[in-house]
Amino acid sequence: KIGFIMNVKYRPIGPQEKLYKTIVNQIRKMIVSGVLKKGDQLPSERELASQFGVSRTAVREAIKSLSEIGLVDIMVGKGTFVSNNTTDRIVESFNLLLHVEQVKMKDLHSARNVLETPIAKMAARNRTDENIERLKILLIEMESTQEQTKKFINADTEFHIELARASGNTAYTVLIQAIIQILKSERTYAMNFKDQTMSALDHHKEILEFVINQDEHGAEIAMQSHLDDVQHVINSIKDD
Repeated sequence: KIGFIMNVKYRPIGPQEKLYKTIVNQIRKMIVSGVLKKGDQLPSERELASQFGVSRTAVREAIKSLSEIGLVDIMVGKGTFVSNNTTDRIVESFNLLLHVEQVKMKDLHSARNVLETPIAKMAARNRTDENIERLKILLIEMESTQEQTKKFINADTEFHIELARASGNTAYTVLIQAIIQILKSERTYAMNFKDQTMSALDHHKEILEFVINQDEHGAEIAMQSHLDDVQHVINSIKDD
């Protein structure tokens, strides 16, 4: 995208405010509210300093902070842009938090269990043709990789994430991405799952059929049945 948004006004910073943090908060609010959208280019460092009424050093520090939290991307020689992959950054941060807090696998699955049945129901209600096509492709990938556990689990993971997208609730998408990504990263989980691919495939076929037919109750029941099977795998794994 060439050029930056000309009609966005940046409020001058008062003398008593902590400069770079206030700049961060103002730009963050613009992104959250949609005034600044994904891919939009911010003005130059010099222009921002002029509009905010601060030094370029304060602006530089604010942009660095925004980059570190994943809200903007700094492209050398091109400028600073509102990030296109904010969700991925949020998931990475959430993953890190869960690891630091040493959340147990069984607890993660319990949280997943609470989320995924309403996700299946909402996906049956709100799915688009694009969602269905993507889910069909992922099901084909699962069928073709039953003897390749890692690839099978990757396709399985993407299937559940796409279901969350189909629900129309972006919070579900972020939460499920974080939880399932951690579960699938556990080597013991993959080893225990290798004998469950046929059963998992059958469950996913059933879930997809109900979602295609917009059968909300059927999708819920099919998802719960699948999660019950996964629970057996989780139960066989001892937490460290």
